[in-house]
Amino acid sequence: MHLSVSRAILTGLFFIMSASLAFGYELKTQYATIIYENENLLRQFNKEVSLGSLSYLIRNKTSITADDEVKNKLDAIVERIETILDMFPKELKFKIILLPSDTDVQKIYRNKYGRNVDYIAFYSPRDKTIFISVNDISLGVLAHELAHVIIDRYYGIPTPVNIHEILAQYVESHLRD
Repeated sequence: MHLSVSRAILTGLFFIMSASLAFGYELKTQYATIIYENENLLRQFNKEVSLGSLSYLIRNKTSITADDEVKNKLDAIVERIETILDMFPKELKFKIILLPSDTDVQKIYRNKYGRNVDYIAFYSPRDKTIFISVNDISLGVLAHELAHVIIDRYYGIPTPVNIHEILAQYVESHLRD
């Protein structure tokens, strides 16, 4: 019995240590800490998350570097989603972990929850963290996951999964209105 508990603790510590070694970069925005393995992931994230008709949201913001552009985009998207949902949680802070592929997202989900899924992104309320595949990202996918964060932080208590999904889908469909 004690051996299995010790083994579980060691496995958990190994996972935490290896995860922190794998992700060498952090970018802090007003709301999020974006964690990524290399600069290419952040550049790809920036390229794939195109604001399109929502570009006016960052019109008055200075973006000298790609880091600046990512910060400005993410914070503008969060604020747009808060407005759509009419939910403005206090002290909104969360993490986004950029992963190269959906396989990486699915592997983390399996390790955390013990289930196989075909997700390209998911939000972990316990960790207040979005895990997202940069190969599969789009503005809609990011907005959907950000909606989960905002809903979770707004209510502060676990809400039914169906409510989360309906509201997150609502955000996706009304983001560009």
